[in-house]
Parts: sequence; C-alpha cells; structure tokens
Amino acid sequence: MGAKLSIHGMTNAELQNRIRLLAKDTSKVFFTDHVQSRMLLRRVSDIEVLDCLRTGVIQRPPQLDRETGDLKCRMESFGSNRNLAVMVALSDQDSDLLVVTVMTLAR
Repeated sequence: MGAKLSIHGMTNAELQNRIRLLAKDTSKVFFTDHVQSRMLLRRVSDIEVLDCLRTGVIQRPPQLDRETGDLKCRMESFGSNRNLAVMVALSDQDSDLLVVTVMTLAR
C-alpha cells in the first residue's frame, strides 16, 4: 500500500475532487455555528451548500490556517439561480469536511 498524500501537497484539482467525493456522504459534512448564521442571513439552504461542494470548482489557492493547521478551500458554483462560494476546512487527521462560511457572489 502506498503512502497517503497530505492535503498540503495536493493540487487544486486534487483538493476539488476530494471535497466533491467527501460531500457525497452527508455524514462527513459538518456546519459551524458561523456558517449556519450566514446561511440564515443570506437565505442559503443546506442543499445549496452541498450542491456547491459536490459540483463546484476551486479557482483560488487554498489558505493554511496557522492556528489549526487546516487547509481552507473555497468551492465556487455558478448557477442559474445564484452564484455561491463555500469555504471548507480540510485536515490530514480528519476525513470530514468542516463548512466554515458561505458567500453569495455577484453575477
């Protein structure tokens, strides 16, 4: 069996594929209190967030959270209804997705 690739060594495409795969299993996706309040404020449903994670793209470089060591990735989806960006945190130690925040994007 080969060595497991660290998330810190992954390309945007590899991170995108990992997020899409993990988001297929809703038991692997967790929402922070912050994102839940932002979803309410911006009238974004959990289904829209999951759809963004399952079909979105990473267009910006991920950011390292120096405090936690997590890698924060911004998934973006562009739909007929609205455009969304969902920030998730990934960790080598945990195979779950932590949804950090959600933003609506201008068209």
